[in-house]
Amino acid sequence: MAEHLSDEEQLENLKRWWKENGLFTIAAVVLCIGGYFGWDNWKANQQQKMETASELYQQMMEVAIVEPGQKANDTQHRLVNELATQLKEEFSSSQYARYGALLVAKLAVEKNDLDAAAEQLRWALDDADEGLGLVIKLRLAKVEASRDNIDLALSMLNGVDAQTLSSAYAEARGDFYLMKGDKTAAYEAYKQALDLATDIDNRVAPVLELKLNQVTPVSESVQDSSSQNNSEGDA
Repeated sequence: MAEHLSDEEQLENLKRWWKENGLFTIAAVVLCIGGYFGWDNWKANQQQKMETASELYQQMMEVAIVEPGQKANDTQHRLVNELATQLKEEFSSSQYARYGALLVAKLAVEKNDLDAAAEQLRWALDDADEGLGLVIKLRLAKVEASRDNIDLALSMLNGVDAQTLSSAYAEARGDFYLMKGDKTAAYEAYKQALDLATDIDNRVAPVLELKLNQVTPVSESVQDSSSQNNSEGDA
């Protein structure tokens, strides 16, 4: 047996292989090339969409700018709402659309339109990423409490792993309990908020201490005063 096939035999085998597999090979190559360029085009398209959504949100923020102590006027409200609607309709899956809804909700609260604010925040909460979702839930709970839905507001925050917002969540719970007239629960919540405060939260520590002092039980106040007097006596 010859160790190598003749040129004619090799050519004949190649023809036979190509007849059996050539179409499949061409299709695989076309799909591979098409898939590569398709994926590349898809990424470029997604990037373009995010850039456009970002630009729309930037426009919203610029429209909403006011002087310190002032509130947005009717024209600003209208333009912000139009841009927010465009973001929702054209880029509903983006986080920028949710940022836009947050801004609309903020302006609605300024006008004391709490129903509109709650509607915007509920929409924004749907499909928001985890970090943004925690911010939205906190704001929505505050709006619900302002609408006298205090129990609902508490249920939204209780048992939530708020991560870096743990102190803010605890403070809000304290506010809600105080609105219900439950000073004991408010005290525990404010105390927790103060304990959870990080270096970033230090700027709000004086506010938390003030709130805590307002609801501190009499027994706690007497005990603290006694401890202070004993310390001064020992000195």
